[in-house]
Amino acid sequence: MLTLRPLTGNQPLIFNYQYPFMAWVYGRLNEADQQYAEFLHQKGYQVHSSLKNFKHFTFSNFQIARLAQPIKPGDSYMKLSNEPIKVLASFYIDKAAEDFIVGLFRNQTVSIYDAVYQANFNIERIESLPNKTFGNQALVLQTISPMVVARKKADGKDDYLSPEDPDFAAYFAYNLMEKYNSVNPEATKVDVETAARLVKFRLLKKDKLKSRLVTIKQNKASETKVRAFTNFSFEVSAPAEVLEVGFLGGFGKHCANGFGCCEVVSN
Repeated sequence: MLTLRPLTGNQPLIFNYQYPFMAWVYGRLNEADQQYAEFLHQKGYQVHSSLKNFKHFTFSNFQIARLAQPIKPGDSYMKLSNEPIKVLASFYIDKAAEDFIVGLFRNQTVSIYDAVYQANFNIERIESLPNKTFGNQALVLQTISPMVVARKKADGKDDYLSPEDPDFAAYFAYNLMEKYNSVNPEATKVDVETAARLVKFRLLKKDKLKSRLVTIKQNKASETKVRAFTNFSFEVSAPAEVLEVGFLGGFGKHCANGFGCCEVVSN
């Protein structure tokens, strides 16, 4: 859990803060890549991977206690008070590297900006949360950031699915198995139907379900918009090692952009 302290009050934080925050995280990982290799070597680990190829992490919505002023129709930002913001960042990474990752963010400054607005923060506190132990029982989870699940259309574009769509469970499962395969390349690849038999998804609380259109890489040539869904809980069952990849690295697509972060309700 990161605590971000605004450098001053009344700073404008853009609504689409996810991509700039993700870019900052990747920047820290890239800058520390050589240190990471040396760290693993000193710990006696074989250097198989690079932080530059690091794939699976996610983060929650920013938890903002109070704004400096109400958001008005037409605004593209929120005016922050000087109170701290909390954000849960979750990484699927070798346990040996956890302390190293925590150290990357200590005493850092974060700038979140677009072509017009900018907000600056100090990392005031870093708290490591207890590791979750995964068994083969079902988990009940609540989204704490929007989730993106999609199937490919004939033209190759994504067709974004609501959790209420009959096909959502199958493509949720397929994405999770693809993610598992990406960190376990020796595992057998599966199709959508097989994935749906291995991973079971059941939508639970949906009375506050919302859809959001989120812009990634705003005001850049590669700008894209994705449809995400939030404020729902669900039950998921899968082999423990598969659940671990999803819970720590995010469920659904585009997780490093702040999608698919969940917390345990019960199990």
